[in-house]
Amino acid sequence: MKKFLTVLILTFVLHFNESFAQFGIQAGPVGILGEAFPTADGFDKLGGAMSFTFGAMYNLPFGDQFVIQPAVNFLNKQWKDDLENLTTGDSEITKVSINYLEIPIQFVFTGGNEKGFFAGIGPSFNLGLSGKRTVDLNGNTNTSDYNFGSGANEEPPLTIAVNAMIGYSFGAIQLGLNFSQGLTNQVSDNFDQGNVNHLALRLGYIFR
Repeated sequence: MKKFLTVLILTFVLHFNESFAQFGIQAGPVGILGEAFPTADGFDKLGGAMSFTFGAMYNLPFGDQFVIQPAVNFLNKQWKDDLENLTTGDSEITKVSINYLEIPIQFVFTGGNEKGFFAGIGPSFNLGLSGKRTVDLNGNTNTSDYNFGSGANEEPPLTIAVNAMIGYSFGAIQLGLNFSQGLTNQVSDNFDQGNVNHLALRLGYIFR
């Protein structure tokens, strides 16, 4: 906890050095590792589907070769499964879509270069916003809310995760691959949640 508070204090102090800090925006696709959430018939689980993320980050120099990079991202995660009954021809599509506010704080090694490879790691705070589960049976759609809270079969609204990334900077344009793994409030044996992990490929632009 003391180390985390130290990072926050440094971030706050360096924020005022506007001549060196750099603001940027980023967006890209999101992929889910593994399966989660039962299909409508309860015999299988949904596979991870492609979704999206977008947000903003702030590069704060920390010495000559590192930056501290806090960010705020809107993060959508999706799981989906398509089933077709070969006997009746019925089509059943089950989809779960969950939205989070992702706040990573990464310690990034740049080597002091504006162009070239970079790598970073740090904590991430994921706040659950909303979610939907949709079942489509032959065009008839049934939708229910995915709930955040402290009750039974509810996902806790805050998850602390660790986030790691590697990427390449072309100058003002950056391309980075991020992996996030949830640490707190993880799933039990009989209940799936959306806060386990994800991959994100982000294309960013830094305003210099």
